[in-house]
Amino acid sequence: MKKTFLKAFTAVIAVLALSLNVFAAGSIVGSIDMPNASSDRGKVTLSAVDLSKYSEKLQRIINRLNNARRGTTVKDAFGDDLPDSIDLYDKSNVLKKNIDPSTYKFLSPVMDVTFDSVTPTADDPVRVTFVANNMTDNIQVDILYYCPEHGWEVLQGEKISDNQVAAYFHAGSSVMALIYREKGATVGTSQVSPQTGARSTWPIAVSAIFFVSFGIFALYKSKKA
Repeated sequence: MKKTFLKAFTAVIAVLALSLNVFAAGSIVGSIDMPNASSDRGKVTLSAVDLSKYSEKLQRIINRLNNARRGTTVKDAFGDDLPDSIDLYDKSNVLKKNIDPSTYKFLSPVMDVTFDSVTPTADDPVRVTFVANNMTDNIQVDILYYCPEHGWEVLQGEKISDNQVAAYFHAGSSVMALIYREKGATVGTSQVSPQTGARSTWPIAVSAIFFVSFGIFALYKSKKA
């Protein structure tokens, strides 16, 4: 009986350990899918970042963002490199100054966005539509974009279908990432990031503690018996 209990107890602990490993938060790159994109004029392409195209400072920031743990806020991902101000843009104008980046998390890695046969400008912006299958109804998806003219900014996203969001770019090729914030709710530690697998591990941890405690108690009682 005691051997059977020990085998079952060991199996439970092994499953819990595997679950904790699976749900452990990895970095943004490799754990969140890269979306597809199309534009209303010319051609737009998304690809992994070619760091050689950017300054050393921007390279460092890009690496910092992409190496952040999945579920990290945009503010925390920037860390010491957080800009003094990040503005929210609509089609061509500033919609809101100095937004709070702590309300956003990443829905994609930081990527190169490359425009061919068209150059977006403030007077003639280009509408880009992204296909992101990890979108959900309770989030607002926007675009974190490094504008060659203004630096880091957020472009307002417009949801056009269950898995598509569009935004207007008023400058050319650079780096960007899809980011999201909860609609009317604060992101909590027990919530699930939109189908990225970023599930909180605390229920599993509590279960592990319970089973370990129960196992120790049972072994103690069996020895006394």
